Amino acid sequence: MNNIYNFALNNFKKKIQLEEIAAVADLVPNSFCRYFKARTGRTFSRFLIDIRIGYACKLILENKMEVKQVCFESGFYNFSSFHKCFKMITGKMPKIYRQTHFIE
Repeated sequence: MNNIYNFALNNFKKKIQLEEIAAVADLVPNSFCRYFKARTGRTFSRFLIDIRIGYACKLILENKMEVKQVCFESGFYNFSSFHKCFKMITGKMPKIYRQTHFIE
């Protein structure tokens, strides 16, 4: 599991193919999916989204980038998908999140 976590944390900004992460675990993709879910209680794609949104929150709170830049910098390739995932996890849209957490 450490190899999987380390790989994900070091590569979350790029697209990670299922075959690629499965190879890190030395498993075929279907076995990897079952293994990861059994160990963590969530899918690898949900785990990856959680990492990306956590990083996006950090970038938003640093207040140095526009939301669109944060989207791409955190590993999302689709702006509407980023908004959907961000709201699903934080309960707020990115701009509202920034406004409610911004400290001067």
